[in-house]
Amino acid sequence: MTPLGATLRPLPGAADPDFVRDFDSALKSAGLGELSGELSAVLGSVADASPFLRGLMLANPAMVVEVVGAPLAASVATASKFEGDLGSALRRGRQRVALAVALADLCADASVETVTEALSAFADDAVRAALKAVLGEAAANGRALSDDPAQCGVIVLAMGKLGGHELNYSSDIDLVFLFDEERSRAVGLSSKRVVALTQRFTKLLTERTTDGYVFRVDLRLRPDPGSTPVAVSTSTALAYYQSRARAWERQAMIKARQVAGDGIAGAAYLRALEPSIWHTGYDFGAIDDAIAMREQIAAIKGAGDITVPGHNIKVGRGGIREIEFLVQSLQKTAGGRDQKLRGNATLPMLEALARAGWMRQDDCTLLSRAYRYLRRVEHRLQMVADEQVHTLPDASRLDRITRMMDEPAFEETLRSILIAVHGRFVDLVDGGVAMNPAIAGLNVEAQAADSSIEPEFREKADGWQEGGYASLRSERARGLLRRLEGPLAQAIKASADPSAALAGIDALLARLPAGVDFLSRLDRQRDLLPVLVLIVSAAPRLAEQLVRRPRLLDVLVDPQFYGRQDNLEAMEAALDEALANVGDYEAKLDALRVFTREHMMLIEVRILAGSILGVTAGQVISALAQMVTSRALDVAMGGFAERHGQFAGGGVAVLGLGSFGSREMTPSSDLDMVFIYDAPDEAAQSDGPRPLTPGHYFSRAAQRFIAALSAPTARGQAFEVDLRLRPSGRAGPLATHIRSFERYHEESAWVWEHMALTRARLVAGDEQVGARAMKAIGAALTRPRDPETLAQDVLAMRRKLNGLSRDDAKHAPGGLVDIEFIVQYLRLRTGLATNTTQTRKLLRELAQAGAIDGGSLELLSETHRLFRRLMLLFSIAGVPAQPDAAPLALQPLLVRAAEAPDIAFLAADLSERREKVRALFETVIGSV
Repeated sequence: MTPLGATLRPLPGAADPDFVRDFDSALKSAGLGELSGELSAVLGSVADASPFLRGLMLANPAMVVEVVGAPLAASVATASKFEGDLGSALRRGRQRVALAVALADLCADASVETVTEALSAFADDAVRAALKAVLGEAAANGRALSDDPAQCGVIVLAMGKLGGHELNYSSDIDLVFLFDEERSRAVGLSSKRVVALTQRFTKLLTERTTDGYVFRVDLRLRPDPGSTPVAVSTSTALAYYQSRARAWERQAMIKARQVAGDGIAGAAYLRALEPSIWHTGYDFGAIDDAIAMREQIAAIKGAGDITVPGHNIKVGRGGIREIEFLVQSLQKTAGGRDQKLRGNATLPMLEALARAGWMRQDDCTLLSRAYRYLRRVEHRLQMVADEQVHTLPDASRLDRITRMMDEPAFEETLRSILIAVHGRFVDLVDGGVAMNPAIAGLNVEAQAADSSIEPEFREKADGWQEGGYASLRSERARGLLRRLEGPLAQAIKASADPSAALAGIDALLARLPAGVDFLSRLDRQRDLLPVLVLIVSAAPRLAEQLVRRPRLLDVLVDPQFYGRQDNLEAMEAALDEALANVGDYEAKLDALRVFTREHMMLIEVRILAGSILGVTAGQVISALAQMVTSRALDVAMGGFAERHGQFAGGGVAVLGLGSFGSREMTPSSDLDMVFIYDAPDEAAQSDGPRPLTPGHYFSRAAQRFIAALSAPTARGQAFEVDLRLRPSGRAGPLATHIRSFERYHEESAWVWEHMALTRARLVAGDEQVGARAMKAIGAALTRPRDPETLAQDVLAMRRKLNGLSRDDAKHAPGGLVDIEFIVQYLRLRTGLATNTTQTRKLLRELAQAGAIDGGSLELLSETHRLFRRLMLLFSIAGVPAQPDAAPLALQPLLVRAAEAPDIAFLAADLSERREKVRALFETVIGSV
């Protein structure tokens, strides 16, 4: 590695001649020879700019020679060896690091990351050495039974800049001392002894001697510092964060990093702390909290206008703190849902926020550049006299910093950066940074504004401010709603049915258990208001889900959701990540339910907005169902095997049927399934601690699997499951042995059961068992049949369904069921061999086989396409499938999906199509 001296160049301006003379003399006196003229010019220019560095170099000429003769990393490593008396070694080490870092930063263009990492690495080593020393002293004096920090129960957390490996040049180090009572007591450390140990530790680092000091230690970021000792038990700390901690204290914990002490106790504490720091959903209140904290700092310390002389580059407008607050507030907002946003370093988190879509890439680039520039300015301010200062000198003394920055246009550059940073921070205040451009991409259609609703809206709004609803009892909730009144009124006026929209919003507010979180989301994401108005006016079923689980709205905020659903691999990876981030069985099932409900919510909104339609929507829903089914089977069978073992050579396959099998699901579709298993003939029981016979084992496993998918909990339900299409229906066992399945469909199955098998496919489980089942299905579907008998059996089944509905698009004569029956009848009559399960694809294959003519193909295919588009919307709305009886706000969506001119035309078109489909049904199969 290159020695530091080979990369140095002098600062602008003349070298300090007195320093050069005195330093040369000191070198000679110490027998260290002479420096080159170039190196003398470098050191002389540094001495002229920094009285602190001037004195440090004159007092330690040998150290200067060693530092310039080694790479920066080597100097830091040497500084951390701490040989001899620890107090002196720590202080000498700090001097070495201060000199090496200053030279690298000022004269070798070292990056901010290099500089802060070097400072932080030495601080970490110093903290660990000091803890080990005071613990060793306690053990030597009989006040502790062990001098091993890894077993002492004491936890030292680095906070602030040190926590993020971003230490300032002359920074304090923010530390929190905690102790696990059980583990510390086991080594003889009572709470009083831990407090005394902490005090000795602090003195060792902070006390000024002839060698100076190591670090100023700040312990005020511990829980409730005004009322607690300098070391706090982990149980006390957790109780504080769970109940009384203020917003800024929770936000400060984003930076927390264990730097020394008992790693086992520290990891357990940080895990237990996570729920108090990170909300399970988005926390838009974090942005308001950050803004309030920023204004409090400005009020106390003076933010000032943006002028360079005398400006505070840390807490002033456009300063470092605004970048940090912007990053941390967005982390706090989204980090509960996305663990990749929980890092403690500013620059990597800027990049992470941009990758996750919470920040535009150009803003990330601007803020990263600004952060690096401001930190360089900060370091130079502190290098002058080794003081923790952040305020620029007045105009008469600003030249020193300009020279240290080596930038003639320093004032102009700094001012432009401060203005740009403050502008981005103001964007955050106004909600712009957190806005998700994909929401606007939903393309919710607005009607001409209807001002006649204004008096009714005003009356409702006045009533909301009276706080009669539980969701609006707090002043904060009512204040948020007041801020939203204008855009909310506009969204209601522009809806297809303003009266229904207003009534829906009122009903939502009336039934919400709490309002602050929900209204904070809307306040920060005002583009959601037209979407919300659309939901409450056009989709009562979806609005009901929002009332029960308001945080479902989060999915409309997450920038990553939108692209994920057009990329099934990304969606599957997200599901696997969600499962990997939780531990026990119930937590995994909850993760499955949350994932399903959230993705289904976004699918439904995208269908309402017209951004996905018909076949695509059905395929996306079916793909989601298959992913969740597969993972639910893995989780259920894995947990079951822990208790009951397995069958070597056995396996389970799950077949999807109905709309699940044909990939034509709607949001309200059940999962029609058959659960099939195989086990070796010689296996009498499973090999676990509580063994079961094969039949009992797989029936119990099937029950567990069904419950994993369909059991309703506080987290919702993944899917309803229907196993009535298994052999023998409700009379048969939940789990069917593969041989029984093969025999049943060869010898005993009804025609209607074989009709159902035309849409069967393997959706989860063992591929060999699944392939065997699909082979049996293929044999059943392709065997010769008597056309007349087959037709009579199909007609008998159709007559049984007549009573379900005479009016809707599914069960009415000529509806979806008639189309599906025609396809299934023709598949069985012709014995067509195919793996296709989707209705329209089967129609094309049947036409190619000559089973149906071109005109009939077009009628059935286009009508099926239209019915499917409409059924998606009816399913989301939760209303009968009758276009002219649909809610007024839903009718424009039906018209758009049908590509019809108006609702009357659509109703007439459906009626005409049903008549033609029913006529074709009777031509092909017979009279119902």
